[in-house]
Amino acid sequence: MAKGGRPKKKLQVPSARVAEQKRTGNPSSLLPSSSSSDERICWRFTHLDREGPWGLAPLDHEKIQALIVDMVKFENQTIHELFHQGEWPGKCHDVAQLPNRVALDRLTELGLPDMTKIWKLRIGGPGRLWGFLVGHVFHIIWWDPGHEVWPSELKNT
Repeated sequence: MAKGGRPKKKLQVPSARVAEQKRTGNPSSLLPSSSSSDERICWRFTHLDREGPWGLAPLDHEKIQALIVDMVKFENQTIHELFHQGEWPGKCHDVAQLPNRVALDRLTELGLPDMTKIWKLRIGGPGRLWGFLVGHVFHIIWWDPGHEVWPSELKNT
């Protein structure tokens, strides 16, 4: 008997025979352009900077939803379409050239001081998603809504 004197409920588990007969289908057939999915961007959040100034914690629910909607749009594009067509929507930078000392220090604090390249995706106006690209996997480090990690140089100043 469970606490409180009530009998425990027994869960019914289907026999293995039922599971063997179940059709699971081919998940890759549900993906758009599945034949080239290994060329399309996908996301990892393992290295997301949760403590620094460019994490997701300050975002409210609506801003996070908007960011995810924009990220989903990128999933239909190949790495070549995103990063090798000029500066839009993505670009690679040398980490050593980062003009923001706080960003460089954060990489060290995150245990990523050996990374030599950092990639950005433009989202909206000033917003930038920063991370490392390994194959077709974008390892997200920062969401920079104010374009602070690598500020634009003002022309004619």
